[in-house]
Amino acid sequence: MRSKLDALLPIGMKYRRAVSLVVAAVLLLLGSAGCAPKPLPELGSSAEQLYARRCGGCHRPYLPSTMTSAMWAEQVAAMQLKMAQAGVAPLSNSERREILDYLQRNAGND
Repeated sequence: MRSKLDALLPIGMKYRRAVSLVVAAVLLLLGSAGCAPKPLPELGSSAEQLYARRCGGCHRPYLPSTMTSAMWAEQVAAMQLKMAQAGVAPLSNSERREILDYLQRNAGND
């Protein structure tokens, strides 16, 4: 059964419409294929688990390679203040050191 729109469209427009739909579907599939999150490095280690639990409790834990070692040092310090403002228990000295060591070990290039 033909739709009313198909009956009104010339053959060339029907072809372009079909091609457009196929292209859109392919682009959607290709775009969503890269959306799966990459696993954190050192998966299962105590440092990875601590980072995922403490930092991933408020936001997704970012891949350490997204920032340099120096950037992570600044970010961890800045997050201590944000945690306090949000009423979240700040990182203990040992947690901060373990998380920062983990992030810097796996950081992107300087």
